[in-house]
Amino acid sequence: MKKRLGLTTLLFAMNANAALINFESTSASNSGALINYDNVVTPTSIVGDAIFTLNVNGDFNSNYEYADLVLNGFSLGRILDSNTSNDLFNFTNDVGNQSISTITGTATISESVFSSLISDGFLDFSFDASSSVNCCGTINELSGTISFTESTSIPEPAPLMLLGLGLLGFAKLRKKK
Repeated sequence: MKKRLGLTTLLFAMNANAALINFESTSASNSGALINYDNVVTPTSIVGDAIFTLNVNGDFNSNYEYADLVLNGFSLGRILDSNTSNDLFNFTNDVGNQSISTITGTATISESVFSSLISDGFLDFSFDASSSVNCCGTINELSGTISFTESTSIPEPAPLMLLGLGLLGFAKLRKKK
């Protein structure tokens, strides 16, 4: 009985909410564009891994046309260079195209890594295209999201009050017996 009561109190002490960081759609028309999203406000604690979804449409039609992705100094690798082993994303065969369609890829960032990246409440993301990108086209679209579960805690007085009410209830039940 004590174990159940302790577990119930623990459940009330922590709460989790789905969270989403949105990188607004942007474009660039210069060769070797560097696109930055700076000081994106984030929660400071999470539960579980984060999923980064990235949408790209642009001049990525050969293996020397690629982009390097970095979150707060943490490299997510090089995308759209026909090499599936040098990045965290799962773009199909890691091959781009000549601005024909938007390509979507996802990457999983472990809880420990992502927690350290958002610990200060801010996140920077850079998309650094190689100098060959946009020689014959543009980055028509770059957008993305990072989804994760934010952990929030309920202030201590609330769980303590629930514990007290539960103990009073148990005392009344025992007294009736």
